[in-house]
Amino acid sequence: MLYCSNSNCSNPFNPDDNKFCIKCGQTLIPLFRNRFRVIRLLGEGGFSRTYEARDADKIDEPCVIKQFVPQFERTAALEKATELFKQEAKRLYDLGEHPQIPRLIAYFEQDKRLYLVQELIEGQNLLQELQQQGAFSEEKIKQLLTDLLPILKFIHEHDVIHRDIKPENIMRRRMDGKLILIDFGVSKQMKATVLGVGTTGGTPGYAPIEQMHGQVFPASDLYSLGVTCIRLLTQCLPNADGSDELYDPLRGCWIWRKYLPQGRSITPDFGQLLDKLIQDYLKKRYQYVDQVIQALNAENLNSAVGIDYTSLQKLLASGKWREADQETWKLMLRISHREKESYLRVQDINKFPCQDLLTIDRLWVKYSNGRFGFSIQKQIWDSVGGKCDLDLKTWKFFGESLGWRIKNNWKPYELLSFTLTAPAGQLPRAVWSMRLYGRRKRLSALTLKLVNCKI
Repeated sequence: MLYCSNSNCSNPFNPDDNKFCIKCGQTLIPLFRNRFRVIRLLGEGGFSRTYEARDADKIDEPCVIKQFVPQFERTAALEKATELFKQEAKRLYDLGEHPQIPRLIAYFEQDKRLYLVQELIEGQNLLQELQQQGAFSEEKIKQLLTDLLPILKFIHEHDVIHRDIKPENIMRRRMDGKLILIDFGVSKQMKATVLGVGTTGGTPGYAPIEQMHGQVFPASDLYSLGVTCIRLLTQCLPNADGSDELYDPLRGCWIWRKYLPQGRSITPDFGQLLDKLIQDYLKKRYQYVDQVIQALNAENLNSAVGIDYTSLQKLLASGKWREADQETWKLMLRISHREKESYLRVQDINKFPCQDLLTIDRLWVKYSNGRFGFSIQKQIWDSVGGKCDLDLKTWKFFGESLGWRIKNNWKPYELLSFTLTAPAGQLPRAVWSMRLYGRRKRLSALTLKLVNCKI
């Protein structure tokens, strides 16, 4: 039973009939199982409603309630829906072991309706991010794949196909910036099974051909992920009338490169990776997540000057942060032909190859889970108003933010914390250790170089 939110009233009501209590006029807020208190309606579709709620058993912890609303009254169909609902809920419970999938809190039936309660992810989805910040860069898309591919591998190993990967179903968690995969479509799967419409779930403009004909495979999710990437790169979304600028129906292929923002291009190897993800024919695509991860890792080690980054990758992958820092310094000196001098000048940074700067930064960001890297240092530099003539007070604050300074003194290199518990952006550091004089100008030159290289 659902009740009025006014504790002095407690009038029972039917949410389909009333929005306000007929006794006291209070806005009606459902109370599910005497535990979950609804705050507001988040959205509704043909078969479900979603509410933001609070969990009284967990000190009013925020959560999301998904209400499955059957469009049929036949007893057999309803029993089938209930059975399928419980099966899928248990599967979601298993998937909730992954830190980037919303945790399932409860599932139950009440007043002949079915409910799921999941962890509330605070943040914004990638469609909102696209609308606010514009088209994604190549590096940002690579980071997206680095974050999402392990999640897909996890769910596929649990015999689950998501079937609706798109920007709206990928959220960036406000707390730590991690990408979270949401909406595993329990109601859609129930609709398909109970009403006998096959497994044609998904969103037009993202779903592959075989899915629209009732079959899904791991490669089906990879296709939708690839289409999500090209839409974020181009900022071109499917049109309401079903037309799509990114797809040429006459030739049966995607023409996404034509719609990249002016002045932007995609490196050939990464472009080929995306093209293979979005092939119409299933057999021409990557079949499994591991194949994409392998291709992405191989592409990540590109160098414009023939540098081998395998050693740096192995050090970072094994968490040997100090050794990786020293290796980064040696590689950057070698690329700049400054091994004898053992330091970089502003002009060396200005001439540094974008591809190599991208590879070094990507490796650091990837293996530190977004904690270390030149791009992370740039974010902190920008946040303090970083510029070439940064005043001494702000410069010191920047150093303190990275953990390079403590108690009004610059830390010796040997006293840095070479662990993931170190402040964000503390590494790489060795390249900045020599010649303290002019470090501000070199850091400013690096941030500008990152902008010019679209990193």
